[in-house]
Amino acid sequence: MNRSALICLSVFMLSVMPLPGQGFFYWPQASPVEGGRVDFSISSKAEDAIVEHYQAVPAPGYVFSSWSLYPRGEHEESLYVHTYDPRLFYTQEIKPITAHFVKADTIAEPSAKDLEIRRKAGAQMELTVFSKPGVAYKLYGSMNMLDWSALGVRQGDGEEHVWLLPLPNWRGLNGFFRIVTADNVEDLESAVHGILTFQRAPQLGDQSVSAWVRLWEYDPRIADKAADLFAEQIIEEVPFGPGLKRFTFELGDKSKANPDRNYYITAAIYEKGRVGDVNARIYFLDGFNRVVIPSEFSAQLKLTN
Repeated sequence: MNRSALICLSVFMLSVMPLPGQGFFYWPQASPVEGGRVDFSISSKAEDAIVEHYQAVPAPGYVFSSWSLYPRGEHEESLYVHTYDPRLFYTQEIKPITAHFVKADTIAEPSAKDLEIRRKAGAQMELTVFSKPGVAYKLYGSMNMLDWSALGVRQGDGEEHVWLLPLPNWRGLNGFFRIVTADNVEDLESAVHGILTFQRAPQLGDQSVSAWVRLWEYDPRIADKAADLFAEQIIEEVPFGPGLKRFTFELGDKSKANPDRNYYITAAIYEKGRVGDVNARIYFLDGFNRVVIPSEFSAQLKLTN
């Protein structure tokens, strides 16, 4: 079973939990009830897409096990991201999503022991992963538990794996890390990853912005057929200071790509909280940007006129 380990660099974290039934697609619940809780929120809202986050938070003495999704299906990471189109009809009956927790002393190795973090001299931090033979590990970092960046991939060999990283300049915000595991490194490879850059226009000031990067799939043998969305990433907090700015992205699962299909990328930057609103679009990726899978892609976004 894949597990994720989250480690907070700060002492406290404030969670605001809205009441169910206020426009959310799912009705979250915990099993057993004393095992933990579910924090849920809407991370972005647009005319054609609402992105929700459901975070499983175990109670003391418990660890997260998995999600049960309506009407069927499972998800093994503690953060579940759900996107739906509010314009489409969906039934109004209760659609449960259940976070399952188990007692920490009933499993051989609680997930909290998968990762350790130490602050080092010289503005560095040391992250240690206790690896197992035949298991691959992928490390992610985030400052808000919403936008995750890949920090590295290692193949387990039964030894400790150490990542030495510069201490992130998060200016007092919460810092988090998580680990995703698989049978081998190839299973952890993303379809496309890379860096997008843009030159901040002085007239835009220092407003906060968000990015929306999407990977599309299409059949080159069929004309006049719309492309299908293969993967997407919404980055809520994009650095927006003076000069040339850049941010990383990671899209999709390489193993799910179809060799008979072609793929291309679209990307844009919007005013914060207005992802998908064409009137709030500030920058965009110009032209037709076809990519092969797997691959690395880099480009500079253009300012919308």
